[in-house]
Amino acid sequence: ISEAPQGGRIAVVPKALLDPRRPAKPTAADKMEGLLPYTPQIVVPPISYLTFNKTLMDIRGMTTGVTGLESTSVLFSYGTDLFFTRVTPAKTFDMLNEDFDYNFIGLVLVALCLATIFTHAMADNKALNKKWK
Repeated sequence: ISEAPQGGRIAVVPKALLDPRRPAKPTAADKMEGLLPYTPQIVVPPISYLTFNKTLMDIRGMTTGVTGLESTSVLFSYGTDLFFTRVTPAKTFDMLNEDFDYNFIGLVLVALCLATIFTHAMADNKALNKKWK
């Protein structure tokens, strides 16, 4: 959920703040589950502001759109100022890290292909030997 309060900033409300199961006094089990304590007002943490330290003037509307990635959407805000950003509410779980080892995954793929060819040849050889018996 995105919001644009009167202050000219756009915030994404964290899902944990909207959980209806938030207890007034969380127990140890509630804390282990990640439930935040209930408060009558929803206070958005400063890190949840998409505009960071920028102030947008006269926000008239926002529109969102999908991207090719499941974890990512885009948000466009218009008014006197235009603002466009990428939003990842569940973090980028479907993107590879920049330090991903492509060489290793290529090596594993080649090894699996060679193992498939080798086991196929062994199976053919075993079937031929079985027919000779």
